[in-house]
Amino acid sequence: MTAEPNAESQNAGGLPAEPLFVRTSGSPLDRGRQYGTTTRTQVLRSLEHYERVYAKFADVSWDAATALAETFVPVIAAFDADHLEEMQGIAEGAGVTFPDVLALNLRTEILFSGKARKIAAGAAGPTAPPECTAFADLRGPEPVVGQNWDWIPFAHGTVVVLETEPTNGPRWVSVVEAGLLAKFGMNSAGLTVLTNALVTSLDVGSPGMPYHLLLRALLESESLEAAEEKLRSAHRSSSANYLLVGDGRAVDVETRPGGADDVSVHRVGPGGLFVHTNHFVSDDSAFASTGTDLGPTVMADTLFRRGRTLELAERMPQPTVAGWHEVLSDHGNFPEAVCCHPNPAEHALEQGSTVASAVIEPERQIMHLALGHPCTTPRAPYGYRPFFKGLA
Repeated sequence: MTAEPNAESQNAGGLPAEPLFVRTSGSPLDRGRQYGTTTRTQVLRSLEHYERVYAKFADVSWDAATALAETFVPVIAAFDADHLEEMQGIAEGAGVTFPDVLALNLRTEILFSGKARKIAAGAAGPTAPPECTAFADLRGPEPVVGQNWDWIPFAHGTVVVLETEPTNGPRWVSVVEAGLLAKFGMNSAGLTVLTNALVTSLDVGSPGMPYHLLLRALLESESLEAAEEKLRSAHRSSSANYLLVGDGRAVDVETRPGGADDVSVHRVGPGGLFVHTNHFVSDDSAFASTGTDLGPTVMADTLFRRGRTLELAERMPQPTVAGWHEVLSDHGNFPEAVCCHPNPAEHALEQGSTVASAVIEPERQIMHLALGHPCTTPRAPYGYRPFFKGLA
């Protein structure tokens, strides 16, 4: 099912012609070493770019970023010490330090807390690049779900497909930046995890469970209910949206920094359609009154992308992979569209680009993945049923 890793294979546009698949197994330390060894080039590239990104968006040097990251260690250890062990293995495999890998995994906490502080001080600062558009479409006989992941263009050269066989718990797959523990994906227990970054005035970077480590914890969950409970039980550092799909249902969980009281849940049953971008949509007045939603300020196209995606989706009589491919390829509001392209008028680190686009059939355990802009990149199906059953 998976191709041999080929980091040098490029298409005419300079983007990878196919995903770099990384398969790991065993203990957390062993898995980390396998992951870091395979992606050493990509991890080093990420470190080089994020040093500049942290300085530009958060006024944080790399030394300060790693020092801040280490203050999160006690919270992570209390939640799941295996995450620390795996990051140590990634560092060993990639030939970098543990604080380097930890600081990569805290990119959301460092970047958005820096942006929130600047807004609170009345300084707009650099424009943040666009983020993600996620959906769950349950109007047909089988769910069709997925998302575009938009980020800074350098991530085209660092994205990998991480396939993991842990010693215990479900197998899982995630499309992620090299060195990070997870982003969106699905597991052998029938759970699909999609996500959107959010930011509020409460995002000040206080120690708590980091966003990308929570995504890993969700992919390790045995059920949709268990995943939801992990989000409620965690003391979270960042605002984020988690769209969880399983057993023909979808649960969207909007969170702010904090615990169980800082969560709002929207349930989507059969026949439902739900789209989320980078602003809060909860109609829970108590939840909505907590803090200030900075999403429309930090990621100004978020309102357009959600409205446009819903408009296009509602034209489909029922969900199909091909239909959602067209939606995720849409260029309305170009270049900051659902299918996002770099704007050459902007600074390189302020540009956005659709790095990966996935349409997932959860019941068939198939991920249709376009690595790069879905308007020009062929969408390839990757069937995970054999891997999830231990047959591949």
